[in-house]
Amino acid sequence: MFTFEGEIKLDRIIEGALYAIRWPSDQCNCWVEMADRLQDVEYLTDFFTEHREKLGYFKKSITDAVWRTRNESNELIQELLKMAKNATTTQEPDLEALFEPLHRKEGYLHSRFHTDYKVKGHPDDAPWVRIYAVRCDENLYVITGYGIKLVRQMKDDPLLVIELNKLEKATGFLKTLGML
Repeated sequence: MFTFEGEIKLDRIIEGALYAIRWPSDQCNCWVEMADRLQDVEYLTDFFTEHREKLGYFKKSITDAVWRTRNESNELIQELLKMAKNATTTQEPDLEALFEPLHRKEGYLHSRFHTDYKVKGHPDDAPWVRIYAVRCDENLYVITGYGIKLVRQMKDDPLLVIELNKLEKATGFLKTLGML
């Protein structure tokens, strides 16, 4: 279970469209952390070495996985920034074209069905970089975290379960701000 002590903060990425949570235990918001970590060769090498068994399905070496992740995350970040800027100027495509509900339609009764969203990378084969966010309104998203999804379901990876818990904590926080 993801726990924290201290104050959650909300940082602006693109005014009126895209924000990011800064968790109390972190020095920077999750957007900056994601951009740094998913471009850091040493961090990614350590990550894929530790999770080597999950790469079997993708038939990737650790080196291939590092470069794929760097490329996928860089493209995703650039696309997300472009769409967020479009959202503030009412140009299309905007954030609504990029984000999709985290929970499947079968999960319609899930308490956060309408607020938990994700955006995925766009490589040639199955994307594995994910950015998780709370949808506050049309074209208004708050990034809560990110992950590398190498499993079929989020519940199968302890790191992704943490991201689900972050979504829940962020939803409560955003409600206190009146954003939901």
